[in-house]
Amino acid sequence: LASTPRLWWSYLSAPHRLAATAMPLSKDDVSGIETVAHYTHDEDQAYLMLYGEGVFETIPIEADYTVGDMKLWLNFHKGKDPAEYDLVGPKGCWKMGAGSEVLGDEVVISEVMGERFENKWLMQLSLFPKKKSEASGQWESTFETIEEWVPPPPEEAWDEEDDDEEKWKKDVEKSEADN
Repeated sequence: LASTPRLWWSYLSAPHRLAATAMPLSKDDVSGIETVAHYTHDEDQAYLMLYGEGVFETIPIEADYTVGDMKLWLNFHKGKDPAEYDLVGPKGCWKMGAGSEVLGDEVVISEVMGERFENKWLMQLSLFPKKKSEASGQWESTFETIEEWVPPPPEEAWDEEDDDEEKWKKDVEKSEADN
């Protein structure tokens, strides 16, 4: 019986419960979320990097924060109109090579980040620009879902030329001369 409160709390805090209980943040809530200048791992606090479209910020997040909450934060702190960009994150639940997709406003970030959130590893959502349709005048996504990605084997991903500083300097000089 003494473990009942802990079991009850773990049931309420389980990721599958968050979507049903998440409450959107208000402008007052997001006004108090400040960026961190230099991210370091923190076992007690999860952090999310928002990156793209002129934004490169890392902020603390909680288990019930949604993609819509991040759009509100971006609007309040960066003046970003949510109609003009998508937030892109892991396809399904994060795992190495999971692929990427546009995330809906109702998506709970801790649910798609899975173990990255649980272990308080740095997470990232990318801002991806939309374009305005000439025909409809509506903003349309330009992001194409990326299916599962499998990195190449090490012998194909790197060769000795990649580590040749002299060759790199010559390539830079040639590139600058061509421009």
